[in-house]
Amino acid sequence: MTSPPPQPSQSFAGEEPEVVHINRLPDELLLTIFTKLNNARLLCICSLVSKRFSTVVHQTPSLFLTFPHRHSNDRNENLPKKLFNYLSKSFFRKPPTNKFDGPLFQSAVDSLKCFENVRTLQIQLPSFQQDESILKWHAEFGKDMNICVILFATSVHQPTPSTHQVRNSDTLLTNNLLQSRIASANQCFREATWRQHILRHVVENHRNSLHAAEICDSSRKGKVVMRGRQQLNDLLDPKLKLPASGYGKLWHVQLLRLPESRCVLHGATVVAIRRTDENEEEHEDVGVKQLMKKGYELDEQLLWEVLTHIFENHAPSRSLNINPARR
Repeated sequence: MTSPPPQPSQSFAGEEPEVVHINRLPDELLLTIFTKLNNARLLCICSLVSKRFSTVVHQTPSLFLTFPHRHSNDRNENLPKKLFNYLSKSFFRKPPTNKFDGPLFQSAVDSLKCFENVRTLQIQLPSFQQDESILKWHAEFGKDMNICVILFATSVHQPTPSTHQVRNSDTLLTNNLLQSRIASANQCFREATWRQHILRHVVENHRNSLHAAEICDSSRKGKVVMRGRQQLNDLLDPKLKLPASGYGKLWHVQLLRLPESRCVLHGATVVAIRRTDENEEEHEDVGVKQLMKKGYELDEQLLWEVLTHIFENHAPSRSLNINPARR
C-alpha cells in the first residue's frame, strides 16, 4: 500500500490551510493501529471517515465481534429467513430467540464481508447457560474431533487462614448432583454445537484468508475453537455431519488443590462428551488428552490444570451414553 500526500484542510479566507497530520501516516502504520483496535464495530465506524480509511480498515487481519443480549420485548419477532432456515436444520434445538438478536447478527455478518484479509476471528455471543457451577468449558469440532469438556465446582477459592470451610455433604457426588451436572453438560454441548453452526455461517465468507476462529459466550466461561486450515475446511465441508451418537465420561473429586494457580476446588466435576460413529473405539480420556496437546489460551489455564491433575490421579467416576439428539 502507498500513502497519498498529506492534504491541507479547508480554511477561511486569509488563513493558512491546516494540514491534517493523520494523513502523514503511511498506510502500513494505519493498518497497525486498526489491527490493535480489533473491534469490528469500531472499525466499521472508522471506515466511514474517508475512502482511504475504508480501504485500509478492510485489510485488517484480526477482528473481534460481540453481540449483546436482545433488548426487544417482542418475543414473536422471527429471525431473518436465511438465518432461521440455517439454524432449523441443526440437529440440536436452538437457544431462546428472545435472547438472540437475529436481525442484528445478520446485519453484522453482512458488514464483515468487506473485510477481505481476515486471518483470525473472534465472536462473542450471549450466554444461555444458567448453571452457575460451570466454571469453564471448551469445544472443538472437526473430522477427527467432536468433543466438549466442561468443568464444574461447588466452590473455588484461594486458601487463607480464614477460608470458609465447605461441608463434605456439599461436595459428595449425590444422585441429584450427578443428574444436575449431566443435564447441564448436555445443554452446554448443545449450545456449543449451535455456536459451531453460527461460526460456519460467518466463516464461509472468509474461507480463503481465515486461519483461526473462535466463538465464545458473554460470560467468558467457554468457547468453540477452530484452529488451522484443516479444522476450518472441515467446518465448511457439507459432507461432514456431527455424529448422532457418542459417549462421555465424568470425573468427580471432592477436594482438588491446584498448586500452580493456588486454587482449591470443592466438589469438582469434569464432564467430557464426544460424538463419534458407532464403530469408533472409546478412549479412556474421551480424547481430551489429544485436545490438550494443542495448547491453550491464558484464560483457560484453570481448566487445563484441572484436567492435567485429574487424568494423572483419578479414574472416571461414571461413563455416559449419549443418545441421538432430539429435534
